Amino acid sequence: MIAQLTKTNVYLGITKAAFAAAREYTKTTTKAWITSGVDSATQDPYLLHHYGDFWVEIQAAIALADQAAEKVQAAWDKDVSLTHQERGEVAMPAASFANAVSASKALATRVGIDITNRIFEVTGTRATATKYGFDRYWRDLRTFTLHDPVDYKLRAIGDWVLNDQLPVITQYS
Repeated sequence: MIAQLTKTNVYLGITKAAFAAAREYTKTTTKAWITSGVDSATQDPYLLHHYGDFWVEIQAAIALADQAAEKVQAAWDKDVSLTHQERGEVAMPAASFANAVSASKALATRVGIDITNRIFEVTGTRATATKYGFDRYWRDLRTFTLHDPVDYKLRAIGDWVLNDQLPVITQYS
C-alpha cells in the first residue's frame, strides 16, 4: 500500500510540475491566438478554460490521494491487528474506504497522462521544441505508469464493485 501511494504521489508531482512549467511558459511566452480578440494569452478564453480544467483535475487527484493516505495511515496504526479484510479495503474503494489507494492511483495516472499531453494546447507550437523539454513530463510519467498498468487497478476495482472481491495482495495492491 505504501509503495503504491508513494508512486501515486510521484505521478502527481510530475503532473504538478508540468502544470507549473506550462503556466509559466503561457504567462511569459505564449501568444494570444489571432482571432481570440484579446491581447494576451493569459486572457484567451480557451486557454483560461483549459487551465481551469487542469486545475480541477489536479485538485481532485490530490484530494483522492490525501484521502487514500489517511486510510493507509489508519491501517498502519492498527499494526499487527490489521485484518486481511481491512487491508483489502484500504487497497480497494470499499464503501467505508471510498478513496483508497487503487482508485487514487488510477485517477492520478489518468489525470497526469491527460494533462502532460494537453499542455501543448495551452503553450503553443513553439513549446514543442526540444529546448523547452515539455515532452519529458509525459515521457517520465508514461514510463512510471507502465510499470504497474492502471488497467489492472481498474479491473480489481470492477471486481470489487460487481463481485465484492478484494484484490489479491501483492506489491502492486
